[in-house]
Amino acid sequence: MGNPFSIPCDPCVNKISQCLDEKVGYIHNLEKNLDDLETTMEVLKGKRNDLVKRATREEDRGLKRLDEFQVWLTRVETIEKSVNGLLNARNVEVQRLHLCGFCSKSILSSYRYGKNVFLMLKEVEKLKSDVFEETVDQPLTPEVEEIQLQPIIVGQETMLEKEWKHIIKDGVGIMGIYGMGGVGKTTLLTQINNKFPNDKRRFDFVIWVVVSKELHVENIQDKIAQKISSWWRRVEQKR
Repeated sequence: MGNPFSIPCDPCVNKISQCLDEKVGYIHNLEKNLDDLETTMEVLKGKRNDLVKRATREEDRGLKRLDEFQVWLTRVETIEKSVNGLLNARNVEVQRLHLCGFCSKSILSSYRYGKNVFLMLKEVEKLKSDVFEETVDQPLTPEVEEIQLQPIIVGQETMLEKEWKHIIKDGVGIMGIYGMGGVGKTTLLTQINNKFPNDKRRFDFVIWVVVSKELHVENIQDKIAQKISSWWRRVEQKR
């Protein structure tokens, strides 16, 4: 007759052993985990600061910060306070561990502290691994009035690429195109105008204003103001 109480013990023993190893590891690896926590938190703060700077630049252009990104920032702020609390207690906890070792007087306190350090390290690593390709809402599609192209002048493709690179270069605020009548200035400007919709990261809207020989500054200003107002209303509606 078989023994009804016979059960395999290896799985139970392994599970208990793993549990004990994990708990002892909180104490045994305490100093290493503290070093890793401090280093990883510094990296996370650097990432946070860089993302905030990028978001602030975009907000200055009228764009709205993503809720997902704001939640992440709040979480980082909360975690930072908790990490600071653990690191402030570092000297006391490490000294207690060195002086008392694994005696019953300190084992429970060291275990709890070591576990908190380990779990906090995992949380900081998770936040650090989060990726934000965008920190604000995608810019509105640039308002560009597509203009029908005139026949392309031979050799103008090279000039177009040269002028476009000049426009998108950082620090460039103005560019002039000049030449005799009929050489293709308007065609070149039209081609440049029609390239803006493909570059949504740098430009919110494009204003095309034709200035006649009889210059009326007020009319030009009105056209520019109307274009800006139209774009700004769209931004406000999206908020």
